[in-house]
Amino acid sequence: MRNWIVILLVALLFQACGISMGDRIDNGNLSVYFLEGVDKEKAINFAKYWRNNDFVGEKKQVIQLEDEEGTIIVKLIEREMYHEDLLTIKEEAMLQELERELKKEIFHQEVEIMITDNTFRPILKR
Repeated sequence: MRNWIVILLVALLFQACGISMGDRIDNGNLSVYFLEGVDKEKAINFAKYWRNNDFVGEKKQVIQLEDEEGTIIVKLIEREMYHEDLLTIKEEAMLQELERELKKEIFHQEVEIMITDNTFRPILKR
């Protein structure tokens, strides 16, 4: 009986470690992961929009899209070492404008841009 409990606990541990980043589409040096609730067509349209509007730089960029209670969360990985400075008013205004544009052009629902670490955990609350 004790062996079964250990086996069950180990199996649960392995399952918890394998948290999915979602399905993925690649477009050159841009990878967009999209979780359940975000359909593939919207993820493709987002990737095209991101590339066509010159948001993709020289380095590989990874983004995750998630639908959370009717709001699309666009998770962007911060490349630089995170520091605790808040966004400037200009940076916040630019993010809000981008959210409005993505809502209008791609998702047709509320959009929130979230700055994350490389595991898509939020590092900056807005």
